[in-house]
Parts: sequence; C-alpha cells; structure tokens
Amino acid sequence: MRYLKITIFLIFLFSEFFVSAQTSNKELIYNAYIQGNMKKWESVIVSIEKHKPSTLDEKLELISYYYGHIGYLLGIKNYEQAARYIDKGDKLIADVFKHAPKNATAYAFKGSFIGFRIGMSKFKAITLGPESSKSIAHSLQLEPANIQAHVDKANALYHTPGIFGGDKKQSLKLFLKATTLLEKSKQTDNNWFYLNVLTLTAKNYEALEQYQNAKAIYEKIMRISPDYKWVKNELYPALLKKMD
Repeated sequence: MRYLKITIFLIFLFSEFFVSAQTSNKELIYNAYIQGNMKKWESVIVSIEKHKPSTLDEKLELISYYYGHIGYLLGIKNYEQAARYIDKGDKLIADVFKHAPKNATAYAFKGSFIGFRIGMSKFKAITLGPESSKSIAHSLQLEPANIQAHVDKANALYHTPGIFGGDKKQSLKLFLKATTLLEKSKQTDNNWFYLNVLTLTAKNYEALEQYQNAKAIYEKIMRISPDYKWVKNELYPALLKKMD
C-alpha cells in the first residue's frame, strides 16, 4: 500500500509539473510576442524540442510556436531559416496524423505550412494553393468551429490577389469569427494568438479603409496588453497619421 501511495504521488507530481511547464511556455511566448523579442520565442522552441514532446497537446503546442516564428521569419525575408522551421513543422504534423488522423487543427496547420512555402515563392501558388485550401477546408469539415482553420482561411483570402480568389471582405468575416470563438471559449488570457488575430483584424479593416473600426480594435488591444510594442509603437501611430 505504501508503494501504491508513492506511485500515485509521483504521477500527481509529474502531471502538475507538465501543466506548470505548459503554463510557463505560454507565458514566455506571450511576453516574447508583445515585446517583439523573437530570440526569446526561439529559446522556448529549443527548450520544448529538447524535451521531445510526446502528447498530442504538446506536439500541437510546438507546431503553433513554429507557426508564429515562421510568420515572423517570412516577414523579415529570412527564407532560409523559415524553410528549416517549415520542414520541422511538416514532420511534426505528419507525426500527429499517425496518432490522430482526423485532428482538425493539424489539418489547418498543414494548410498554413503549405501556404508558408507559397510565401517564399509566389510561383508555387498555382500548384500549392489548391492543396493548402483543401487542407484548411477539410479541417472545417471535421470541426466547423476550428479556430486555427478560420484564421488560416482568412489569411489566405487576405494575402491572395483578387484575380486569384482573394477577398478581404471575406477574410475580415473570418477573422471576426475567430475572435468570437476565442472569446467565447475563454482563450484570451496571456494568449499571443488572440492578440495576433485582433491585430490581423485591425489590419484587415485598414486595408478596407475602415479606419474607425481599425482604430477601435487597436485601442481594444492596448487595453488588453498596454505593452504590446508592435501596436503601441508602430501600427496604431501609423493609423492615426493616416486618419489626420
């Protein structure tokens, strides 16, 4: 009986440690995001990789951090490093499918990682575009309220030229839907992805020249996270100048 008690205690201890580690990673990523410190972001990735994530949640968490980091790398045109992380993400997504072949979030990520390859070379859009769209559509078939899929579909519509099917009015609807889903499911506290979706929504409003709506979203963001540098120091002041 004594050994049983020790075993139960150890199981409880390790489960508590796992939850604590996930919370810590989430907070570290959130702080790296609002500070614009991608070195800190990458250090979290390295730490998780060293521990070799084994559960579905751990793997999806790491994929999401790859996802955010790749977006940054593409933004600064560091295509070599972006390609390395895309390859890592593809391998981990394939691993998720081995154990969870109908995971909707994994299908959404698959579509977005294909989209990242288009971001590195627009010439690949003709062949990879339909494949990306198909994966995201399948995600929504499996889970119509999948937040990742709504955001990835919105991103595709936002960045695709109109003559090839892009539609910023439709992307805005999807960003707004994703925001609603995040808020209803209470996935807003210390969540970099929630802030990112709000930021993309504001930028979408700007692209449609709906400046008052964009301003309202930026101000909402700063109420939630006053130290979010990208909005506070760049996007919001630029919008105000545009509105003068």
